[in-house]
Amino acid sequence: NSRRDSFYLEYQPIIDKEGNIHAFEALARIYDKILGRISPMEFIDIAEKRHLIVELGRIILDEACSFIKQLQDKGWYNVSVSVNISAIQVLRDDFLTDLKFAINKNQIPSENLILEITESVYAKNLEVINNQLSKAQLLGIRSAIDDFGTGYSSLSREREIAADMIKIDKFFLDQLLLKDEKDLITSDIINLAHKLGQKAVAEGIEHLSQLEYLKKNNCDYYQGYFFSKPVVASKAIELLDSNDFKYY
Repeated sequence: NSRRDSFYLEYQPIIDKEGNIHAFEALARIYDKILGRISPMEFIDIAEKRHLIVELGRIILDEACSFIKQLQDKGWYNVSVSVNISAIQVLRDDFLTDLKFAINKNQIPSENLILEITESVYAKNLEVINNQLSKAQLLGIRSAIDDFGTGYSSLSREREIAADMIKIDKFFLDQLLLKDEKDLITSDIINLAHKLGQKAVAEGIEHLSQLEYLKKNNCDYYQGYFFSKPVVASKAIELLDSNDFKYY
């Protein structure tokens, strides 16, 4: 549906150490009048199988860049937006052209766009993806390894990845609730990111004890329902205006 009647994005805030919103992750949503709310786990898979993911990815990118423009117009110049990118998109020859088009169309700084690619995708296509992301970095676009720790790539390959940050998978956050601190490797992942010159983002935070552990171990950014569920663009801007995260 090129009119995008059923399709929209929600945005989940990513919080820095000072309690400010550093960025939002853009998350694709579909609500159909007959079928109701459809999970991205379902429609993204269908889009890939039916070869619609490239066009869908362009729509998502355009919507996210449009939101960055809204933020800029309201004076939020330092707030970035991250977009999940599929392997099919990033492996295409016209991927960088699509990035440039979305940035220029919406008249936004490229530095405010972050690309998220899952670790398993990196592991399968390291050379090509590194080449694409290195070119994107020259444009000022940052990138993140999503679901870090679940993609089974080796540490030697991890050192080669051209990424600016890693997103620690929720699995490792849940382990904070089940094990003693001495048995956890979450702090080691944070240290690994820093040694590789990357920032660490913890996903899936739901409890204060998780946040306290992450702060103690110098994690850079925090994301999860503890702060906010994903919200529509207007609510995301309200979160910025209210600045309610200072307490944490």
